Amino acid sequence: MLTHQRRFLPSTSALAAFDSVAKLGSFSAAANELALTQGAISRQIGLLEDQLGVRLFERTNRGVELTAIGRNYAKGIGDALATIRTLSLEAMATRDDTHLRLAILPTFGTRWLMPRIPDFLAKNPAIIMDFATRIGQFDFEGSGLDAAIHIGEPNWPGTDCQFLMHELVVPVCSPSFLADNPVNRPEDLLSKPLFDMASRPRAWEHWFSSLGISEGRGGG
Repeated sequence: MLTHQRRFLPSTSALAAFDSVAKLGSFSAAANELALTQGAISRQIGLLEDQLGVRLFERTNRGVELTAIGRNYAKGIGDALATIRTLSLEAMATRDDTHLRLAILPTFGTRWLMPRIPDFLAKNPAIIMDFATRIGQFDFEGSGLDAAIHIGEPNWPGTDCQFLMHELVVPVCSPSFLADNPVNRPEDLLSKPLFDMASRPRAWEHWFSSLGISEGRGGG
């Protein structure tokens, strides 16, 4: 009985090739999407048509077009493959080695990390990522988080810290403020109103110190 049933279950490779050609309308485009040769795609489609005993595509001068049977088949196969992918990801997500829970600084995450995530996931499709914003240090135990990207000295108790990169810190202000409050040298900022960030209360101190300036604000 099992052998009889398998006659009606094409390989997932053939189905993936068919789904890609059906969506893109081209063997060459499907080959690029699946990282296969055009010949491999053609063979998979031929095997699928032979197994089903029907013609799924019409070959034309412009490429290939789905037959009426092919269009109907494509609707169901596309949904079926999407379901298989979803169920597979859900199953993989239960594995600790495929689920990465990362704490990030809000601005760093938005401006630097997120634009790079698609490339990372393309190279690591089995990884499921969760993000949480954390401004200060926290206790990993009970947090459910695996790692954190943080700024500051590597003095986080109970963690293994690894250096990622240096940062470039520059003061900023509006053009109108600068027009009314000329700044010709870094020391001039000591007499200006300086805003502090709760997440980095010693940022100005560190910046002035990096320039050999002893901080002594006069502007509030």
